[in-house]
Amino acid sequence: MQELIESASSGPWGILVGAAFGVVASVLFEERLLTIRRGTARRARMLRSKLRRGEPDRSDLFALGPITTSMRLVEGDGTQVIDEQRIRIMVTPRAVEVPEEIRPWIDEVAAEQEARRQRGEPAFWNGPRYAVEGLSIGRSPIAEHPEICLRLLESDYYTFLATQQLDRPLPGGGTLRERYLDGADPATAPAFLCSSFGANVALITADEQLIFARRGSGVATRPGLWGPSANEALSRHLDSDGRSAPELYRLMRRGICEELAIEPDEYLLELLAFFVDTEQQQWGSAFVGSLRSVTAAEVLARRSRGVPDKWESEELRMVPFQIGPVLEFLAAEHRAGTLTSYLPAVVHLALVHRFGRRAVERAAAKMPRSG
Repeated sequence: MQELIESASSGPWGILVGAAFGVVASVLFEERLLTIRRGTARRARMLRSKLRRGEPDRSDLFALGPITTSMRLVEGDGTQVIDEQRIRIMVTPRAVEVPEEIRPWIDEVAAEQEARRQRGEPAFWNGPRYAVEGLSIGRSPIAEHPEICLRLLESDYYTFLATQQLDRPLPGGGTLRERYLDGADPATAPAFLCSSFGANVALITADEQLIFARRGSGVATRPGLWGPSANEALSRHLDSDGRSAPELYRLMRRGICEELAIEPDEYLLELLAFFVDTEQQQWGSAFVGSLRSVTAAEVLARRSRGVPDKWESEELRMVPFQIGPVLEFLAAEHRAGTLTSYLPAVVHLALVHRFGRRAVERAAAKMPRSG
């Protein structure tokens, strides 16, 4: 038998057998390649179908273990600080253009807030704000440090409140979300839908506790949810002296002082990222701050003696600033549905900045998916 096999492999029969195997292998390879192509084409068709139906592609939205969000990071990953001197803000002294069919909504907001004031109920004033016209990102030569240019127009708080009604039916049909946002890049949304820019900070006490703040019931957006240590919106009245553009580091320092009664010389502040929340079309920035000598107990004691904007947060929670405890807190509150959309990313950036991306991602991969 062995002689027959050797004879077949070395004679004409060997050539035929080899050719047959070659044909079979070629057919199998072509079938596999065709399957891959069909799968790729099918995924592409599904994506195009989603875009046509207005369904957002969530592949670029921030996720951490089992936590998914509506937030898209547009610059920064926690490993590099965005220097204060490399941020340029350009303000065009022109009011943001609002479609005529939206103007009655702004009047409704004004009438509602005035009616609340007349009844002696909490109400919002129409303060001057900015609208984000665009954000440009570049890199410095050689060192490739991030360089940011934020372009702003003039807006106001009532325009912000009116345009937050993204799912309200429009007189001409559809909604603001369907007409301007679904299937589009959120970074290119019309400026009138971006009448807010927020600064958010993960603040770490001198005794290594991360401060979480539960938003008050009287705030306009996301009341009662857990957010970062402090959050502040850019104001034309408070953050610009009329002769120069606002500064983001100064904005964040104002927020920390107003919400926590902590002065600028008591901490180190570093900007890590820019993002846009696609659910409510709100732009924001993420900072990390380290208190030099103020402990968690002292932060709580200061708050008990009063802070200018105490109403914006109804509770502070201190969590040890270690990867495990912080991720456990996020996972538990995520299951309870009590996290703001931007909090996981702000905290993740702070963890990466301290402990490194690899360590944080290893721990996040072990977070329970359910339960």
